[in-house]
Amino acid sequence: MSRVLIRIGGLLIVVAVVYLAAAQMIRGAVNDRVFWAFAGAGATSVAVGIILAVFGRGVAAVVGRSCPRCGRRVARGRVYCDDHLQETINEYRDQERKKGG
Repeated sequence: MSRVLIRIGGLLIVVAVVYLAAAQMIRGAVNDRVFWAFAGAGATSVAVGIILAVFGRGVAAVVGRSCPRCGRRVARGRVYCDDHLQETINEYRDQERKKGG
């Protein structure tokens, strides 16, 4: 979500600058309200995106990974706790056997 907000904000800022140049060339005058609306929306979107990115990383570091079955913390790089890892493997094998024959 944060990446999307940052990209949309960047796009809005680019639109504001392009509007500034295009309005000056075509009409000879720039409507300041339109320019500041695009620029403000873009800046706000970028700021919110950055805040979400920082907050998301912080929460991920604090919370850590947990087993989807029991909620206990697991070691880095693992998905399941030791108790549920073998159960999950056995269930997957059973499902594959049923599909195959």
